[in-house]
Amino acid sequence: MDRETALNILNSIENNGAFSNLAVNDALKKADGEGGAFVTRMVYGVLENQIYLDYYLSKFLRDPIEKVKKNSLNILRMALYQILFMDSVPNYAAVSESVDLAKKTGVAQAPFVNGVLRSVLRDIEAGSKRVKLPNPEKLPVKYLSVKYSFPKWLVKYMLDDYGFDFTENYLKSANQVPPLTIRVNSLRTTKEVLSKRLKELGFEVVEGSHSEKALNIKGSGLFRTEPFAEGLFAVQDESSMLAVEALDPKPGETVIDLCAAPGGKTLYAAELMENNGKIIACDIYENKTGLIKDSADRNGITIIETMTADATKFRPEFEGAADKVICDVPCSGLGVVRRKPEIKYTKTAQDIKDMCRIQFAILKNAARYVKQGGRIVYSTCTISRLENEGVIRHFLSKPENACFKVEKMKQLTPFEDGVDGFFICSLVKENK
Repeated sequence: MDRETALNILNSIENNGAFSNLAVNDALKKADGEGGAFVTRMVYGVLENQIYLDYYLSKFLRDPIEKVKKNSLNILRMALYQILFMDSVPNYAAVSESVDLAKKTGVAQAPFVNGVLRSVLRDIEAGSKRVKLPNPEKLPVKYLSVKYSFPKWLVKYMLDDYGFDFTENYLKSANQVPPLTIRVNSLRTTKEVLSKRLKELGFEVVEGSHSEKALNIKGSGLFRTEPFAEGLFAVQDESSMLAVEALDPKPGETVIDLCAAPGGKTLYAAELMENNGKIIACDIYENKTGLIKDSADRNGITIIETMTADATKFRPEFEGAADKVICDVPCSGLGVVRRKPEIKYTKTAQDIKDMCRIQFAILKNAARYVKQGGRIVYSTCTISRLENEGVIRHFLSKPENACFKVEKMKQLTPFEDGVDGFFICSLVKENK
């Protein structure tokens, strides 16, 4: 695992739309230890700080940064990230290794890469005179955009929703490394037993802050352990667990999960139901429903029926069939940027508007599927008010939904709650 691996991942994300978490995980399967840790930090570090790195580099380029070849630009970004953020890498090594990488992957660009990085080092030795952040009072949007590497449109969108302090705290938290959180499979073990086994294997284990089933884990090779193979736990952020706990599924009930993949909420609902009842797990992609079934088998869960279905399309056979409905709808993903930093560069304001239409269509169908006296949990992994409170307000404004009442509504954030940015709203369908 080395710089070339990190470069290939960054190029794949930028040129092919690869997802950072999947690309990094695929690379890590081939290696372990320090090499994997270096690649992970390099990829996420560059993505998290890309706008700032480009702003910095632009001060040392003759032409606009848009004209730099992508391969060379990613090499420069990697080198600058090492120089500015990684004390463990000497500056001379960051430069020489980057020049060698340029020679290996694009020979003609090596002198260019060397020249730019040498200029950067000379400026740093002179006291970093060329690069100054925009004035936060005169140019707040540009300041936040550059400092935290978020597109200006998204910074303005956040400022309009939440104001400066909340926005800056959110942007800062979105660039921090999230914990690896697992959910104890109570059908097969207890938190105490699992914690003891993982500690014996060398992992650092800390209890979660919000859910009694949550454990935060530090250490490598977790998914190659016997506890994982035995289905004693599943990876799930606490915010996602709280959404299922808000649903409060009971043994013997019928639950429909309309957008179930990758299946974390589905499995947790089954555990809370003590594997007694029925869960219909739907997803639009057939291959993803297969993954849910595989996870259910590994975790010893037998009450889940998977179905390939578009949640925006009404299914008559579901009408009035569910005691509880999970609506974990597709969204902009702004709450999980710290796990998938490329999100902030790929989403647009129009994407958010388009998402709202999909979200409302799914919630509208869910309202017809749930029985009287039943409950819907509407959740997203975003902090966009338009997708969250906005969709709920629109739903409740319709006369046909007058029977629904908001039971609980909560916006979770990384900097306030220590979990992924998540919106949870439980709606009860009152008896007429």
